[in-house]
Amino acid sequence: MPVRPVPPSPPRRPWASAGPTLAVLLFAGCSATPAPTPSSTTPTATAPSPSTSSPASASEVATAVDALLTRREAALVAGDTRAFTATVAEPASDAGRAQLASSSAARALRVARLTHDVVAPVDDPSDVEVTLRYRIAGTDRADRTARVRYAVVRVGGTWRVAEETAVEAAPPWLAMPGMRVVRTSRAVVVGTAPDTALEAASRTVERALPRLAKDWSDTPRRVLVLVPATVAEAAALGGGTAGGVGRVAASTDGPLGADGRATGDRVVLDPQARERLTPAGRDVVLTHELAHVAVRASVPGSAPTWLSEGYADHVGYARADVPDAALLAPLTAAVRAGTAPTALPDTASLDPAVGDIEVGYLAAWQAAELVADRYGEATLRRLVRRCSVLGPQEAAERACDATMPAVLGTDRAGLTRAWRQRLDALAR
Repeated sequence: MPVRPVPPSPPRRPWASAGPTLAVLLFAGCSATPAPTPSSTTPTATAPSPSTSSPASASEVATAVDALLTRREAALVAGDTRAFTATVAEPASDAGRAQLASSSAARALRVARLTHDVVAPVDDPSDVEVTLRYRIAGTDRADRTARVRYAVVRVGGTWRVAEETAVEAAPPWLAMPGMRVVRTSRAVVVGTAPDTALEAASRTVERALPRLAKDWSDTPRRVLVLVPATVAEAAALGGGTAGGVGRVAASTDGPLGADGRATGDRVVLDPQARERLTPAGRDVVLTHELAHVAVRASVPGSAPTWLSEGYADHVGYARADVPDAALLAPLTAAVRAGTAPTALPDTASLDPAVGDIEVGYLAAWQAAELVADRYGEATLRRLVRRCSVLGPQEAAERACDATMPAVLGTDRAGLTRAWRQRLDALAR
């Protein structure tokens, strides 16, 4: 699902301390596959003198690297610092210290499983890319994946890692080697942001998750929230490219199981957006994301974007304690100007790559509000369930068309008419 960016010219918002639109900062959709991103750090070091033994073939190097990574991963999971250090080429170098810091971070995070896919024949030992598969204890029910690049060298006839760099969707311990961990009964909050930010996020999870669990039976018992302090860290975690960080309040991503349900979503909070939001705004942002986590874990597939994002906003804004008139100002202005949407927002109108989507997201929120006000909270949740299917958005829209008469007693045309009347009334 798309994420919602901060507009270049931030309009007023009641709780955004530096002025950006909270509604815009709020929306960060779920995506099962994060976009490829650069690593947060690329340590450099002078490699040890290579072994003087005869050069190994590409397949021999691959076999050696496979054994090296297997030992390294076992040491990391077991918390065996000595064994892990034995896999590092130069522990005292910058690159070596970075590896040791990442290992310590992984132990703090409680990585419970770490493996790698088969290593392809290695033509260049300084550029070995592999896919890691890992699980974090207490939050992941299936493997997550990451692409990592290793530079390996032979030291005294033994292959060791000179450098380790995340290529795609960096594991938290590689993206944030200096991270701290706050654990509660329902949250694992990890990051390099100030402790106050980590603790505030944990309080939001503690408050919001039990309520969501009452409505969504498979809501995870504990959720991983990542709170990076820098743009580079956020980009490495998969929250977007470095150039895109700061335009997104948060993102939720995670793998899907065979039944189409999420097996371990994580929420990544954007560092620049976090700085621009008040405490109340940060609470709303994270609550919105937790609604996605609960739904994705409980319902196979996905609903139309206007409904999934509208529902998450419905949950998040319930904590706003700000008049709707203030929150809806951009939408009501568009209604008065005759530029507001006249149909329920489609995926393209909620895609930040296409254009400005603030009004579209506010309109989607009001569609969810209409269903809740007219038919009740339980009916809104039932609509989300019945409209969710495996497959593309077009299939979800067709499912919604088929189920609206039974759930709402009206079809899309009837819902759209009532929604447009609601928008007109709000604009008066």
